[in-house]
Amino acid sequence: MAVALWGTAAPVLAQDEQAIAEQDAGTTPQEALEFPGDQPVAEEAEFALTAAPRVYYPVDFASFNPRTALDMVRQIPGFNIEGGGGGNRGNQNRGLGQASGNVLLNGERIVIKAGSITDELTRIGADNVIRIELVEGATLNIPGLSGRVANVITSSTDGIEGQFEWRPQLAAEYADAGWLEGIASLSGTFGDFGFTVAVEGRPVRNGNGGPNIITYGDGTVEERFSLNKANGNDKRLSGSMNYRSAGGLVANLNASYLHRRFRAFEDEIVVGPAGALPLTDELDQRNRGHDREIGGDVDFDLGPGRLKLIGLDNTQTIHFLSQSVIDPATGEPPFGSRFSRTSDSGERIGRGEYSWSMANADWQWSFEGAFNSLDQTSELFILQDTGDFVEVPFPSGTGGVREDRYESLLSYGRQLVDGVTMQLIAGGEYSKIRQTGNEPNTRSFLRPKGSFSLAWTASERLDVSMRIDRRVGQLDFGDFLAAVNLGDNNENDSNNELRPDQSWGGELEGTRDFGAWGSATLRFFLRRFEDFVTIIPTPSGGEARGNVDWARVMGVGLNGTLQLDPIGLPGAKFDFEFDLRDSAYPDPVIEGNKLPVQFAEPHGVEIDFRYDVPASTWAFGAGFRDSGFNPYYRVQEFGLSHSIDTNLTAFVENKNVLGLTVQARVSNLLEREIVLERQVFTGPRGSGAPLLFSEDRRREVGHVVNLNISGNF
Repeated sequence: MAVALWGTAAPVLAQDEQAIAEQDAGTTPQEALEFPGDQPVAEEAEFALTAAPRVYYPVDFASFNPRTALDMVRQIPGFNIEGGGGGNRGNQNRGLGQASGNVLLNGERIVIKAGSITDELTRIGADNVIRIELVEGATLNIPGLSGRVANVITSSTDGIEGQFEWRPQLAAEYADAGWLEGIASLSGTFGDFGFTVAVEGRPVRNGNGGPNIITYGDGTVEERFSLNKANGNDKRLSGSMNYRSAGGLVANLNASYLHRRFRAFEDEIVVGPAGALPLTDELDQRNRGHDREIGGDVDFDLGPGRLKLIGLDNTQTIHFLSQSVIDPATGEPPFGSRFSRTSDSGERIGRGEYSWSMANADWQWSFEGAFNSLDQTSELFILQDTGDFVEVPFPSGTGGVREDRYESLLSYGRQLVDGVTMQLIAGGEYSKIRQTGNEPNTRSFLRPKGSFSLAWTASERLDVSMRIDRRVGQLDFGDFLAAVNLGDNNENDSNNELRPDQSWGGELEGTRDFGAWGSATLRFFLRRFEDFVTIIPTPSGGEARGNVDWARVMGVGLNGTLQLDPIGLPGAKFDFEFDLRDSAYPDPVIEGNKLPVQFAEPHGVEIDFRYDVPASTWAFGAGFRDSGFNPYYRVQEFGLSHSIDTNLTAFVENKNVLGLTVQARVSNLLEREIVLERQVFTGPRGSGAPLLFSEDRRREVGHVVNLNISGNF
């Protein structure tokens, strides 16, 4: 997804001329490659992906004093980690599929669902990183990869080491302090065996408040003060084991457990106009549950090639409760609703990949079976004059969904001419979706999938890649069943005819290496969806998640690094990213109208400056981010809802405070707000139905101060 104007990155630190000459020649300074201890350097050569990729050694990152592999990868000039979100939602892709993201570990894809690439890199100490290779993904015998890929090569020396990162957030204007965010991990190697264990705190401490102006259809204006606070205390325990035999067998085992605890409330009180009754509107939400995942893989020689078998089992249990109570302050009793939902979901995946070389080409046949399930029970209650909540029928919110999916793909990759590599993947998937409960239904789908990519090394400093692919999207099974949102006072009906989207996509990417000045990547992309999932009207007069015929998202992106060493500021650099997007899909409510796709942000700008002061342990910098947002559309309303749109941050860092790295960062220096603007009608929008009310809510966040303290043990 980028056009080729610019290529690979330059080392972060200036080195002596001999070291630079050795790297450019494809050789490696001995001190950068040696393992701790006496293990021969040659034993790690099998992890290399190509004879002469762009290589970064630990010395290139020395000025940043990295603690983990993630710290190193983040400082590669012009390189952004893809698929690094993770968090509590983890990997939401359809099954496991072929390789995605742009980071490999010892030449292998990182196979996880409950975590992310950044989670894994955080657990690897910087001392264990031998080097990082930057190479074009389409040149690798790893189907699915394209564009620049970072291969992190680590050592396997016997011993144990640990690292930790503590990320407390100080109390903000409306938010409480969060003291328990961070991660501590312990990793070690004993002969052919290695292990990692980690414990993480993932608290949420959010808060904001400000005016909410409501204008009713008759012109009456009501001013409220709106306050929101959210506190979460999620905790995650994870571990992994790996085995690599002298005969080439590789085995990995991963497991994790996430304990979820979250509570949020929103309070609003009428404060104007003068003489208005002080109506109060209170919303309380709670979320409790846990996630569990265990998975593993084994990779071994078989016949003329290698077979990799992967298995994964993931389950999630969530208990959700939402309660809204409105006191009109007229002497009349309060009124309101309560909605509760208990859901148990799971995913079980078995995958095999057989890779071999034949006829001057790399081949792989992959096969995967994925079995997803959701069992959900929902209850709806209405507050009576007696003060009791009484249950009302809500059968469409209870039921189950099952999907059995089978996929098979054949990959063919080879070098066409010197400097040009191609990869072709073709196959398809069969899936069967069954819904139980109030509206049972069973359907099956047979759909093609695949991709075609080209990679061209135009010169030592210019790489170009192109990719065309066909994908099938992953449904949220909760969308099949009805749900109530008490905060926004709307309801989604059930829809037992919901279909997964399909899409064709194309991208063109080019990376240019500017030597000591840095690197930049330009990317063009286009994706067209069939059966796009959005909110549609239902025959009963309600609304539900459903499909429209098509949607389109297209755009251009530019990202890179500008290093200031050539102008006499060693240690200073700018990282930048610019994106423009255009999107559309047919309005399911107003015939002939087109709407923008909400997730396709129309523009994004991010510029980060960092200065590591030479011959000192100090660093400082600042960042600027500006994001555009598209409105959302329902049947009887539309609006714009977004968090901070323009953010200015600043930080200062000392890399040796009693042996620790300490950073203080202040965000939202421009004091931007969280915004909700919406219009709600008495009937379908565009039908001439009168306005019921409009809402203009702007909640202040204030300055947010975070500390980051990291070290090793």
